[in-house]
Amino acid sequence: MNETEEQNEGLVCAILAEQVAILRDRMDASEAFDLLWQTSALLSWLAGLLADISRESPQINPLQDRERSEAVTKITTIRQQLDHLAFFQAQRQDFARQIADCVIVALERMSSAQMPEGTRFASADLAALYVSEDQRRLHEDILLRLRVD
Repeated sequence: MNETEEQNEGLVCAILAEQVAILRDRMDASEAFDLLWQTSALLSWLAGLLADISRESPQINPLQDRERSEAVTKITTIRQQLDHLAFFQAQRQDFARQIADCVIVALERMSSAQMPEGTRFASADLAALYVSEDQRRLHEDILLRLRVD
């Protein structure tokens, strides 16, 4: 590889690293993600209010009591589902950030003068940057798929 090709390869790596860095920064929790947590908290608060009303009601109306009980049960179910969804989304976002961070570091290392001339960044070098078992499994899956094709 001549000097111009090496400079161009380094420039491409640097550009890709910057693009992935921008992508990573945009992965932060969105308004919809924040709304999941706010809605869950609001539902908990409403369930508490309904329970307080039931306790403080001087006259027990069986129909209202049953409706309040059903509402509290439904609120609890919805809140649990929202909590689960928010947790799942947070895990997905965290994994995406781990992948983006790894790509950024790898591209920065490949594009800089950190590597002696003539050396290449190998698959094992990339694997050494992983912080989670999910990243390692994904790496292994990709290697297996590439070896088969």
